[in-house]
Amino acid sequence: MKTISELPDSEKARILRERRQKELHWYAIYVTPLHERQLLEAYTGVPDPYARTQRGRANRALAKLDPPIEAYVPIREEKHKWSDRTRIVPVVLTPGIIFVRIRLEERRRLYIADYVNAFLYNKDKKEPAAIDDEVMVQFRTIVEHETDISLVTPSVGDTVQILSGPYEGFVGEVVRDRGNALFQLRLTDNLAVALTIKEDQIKIVPRGTMRKIPDVRY
Repeated sequence: MKTISELPDSEKARILRERRQKELHWYAIYVTPLHERQLLEAYTGVPDPYARTQRGRANRALAKLDPPIEAYVPIREEKHKWSDRTRIVPVVLTPGIIFVRIRLEERRRLYIADYVNAFLYNKDKKEPAAIDDEVMVQFRTIVEHETDISLVTPSVGDTVQILSGPYEGFVGEVVRDRGNALFQLRLTDNLAVALTIKEDQIKIVPRGTMRKIPDVRY
């Protein structure tokens, strides 16, 4: 019996693709903006704490997945002040994107409404782009601590490691934007989170001394 390394490239690719279908990974899916929280509730089964009223909740209700899946929407609370009152308003930091942890062979379970659109794709593999668990942990840490972050399309830059602060030890890339040093944590090959960082808080990591982040290639 041949080992996988002895098989033709097409057959090898097929076997690896089938293996990935069974592995549990994080993925980003595109959804219609303003429906992120609604889908989060339906996927996880956890009631939306920001739903204003029970009536509003009923109007927004979707059939919940059974069993539920792990999902994540980065949300920040902001104070909005009107003349007569102040209200805490939840702001979705990734409009039109929700993160789910699922096996690809179960992806059909996600399409519970018309406003679930598509996966963020790895164009080389022609399949949804997996996000490393470690990278998702780092991403969620950034969301919890940083007040000024944005999703960006990654560009080529030095691989760096953060030396101090709440993100100490994180590894990513650095680029310049209008003179500022921006740290980019790659979620996939074409999606990253960026935050402004002081240059004395980072050091360059020599090429070839660590694995690529995220590890989405086989």
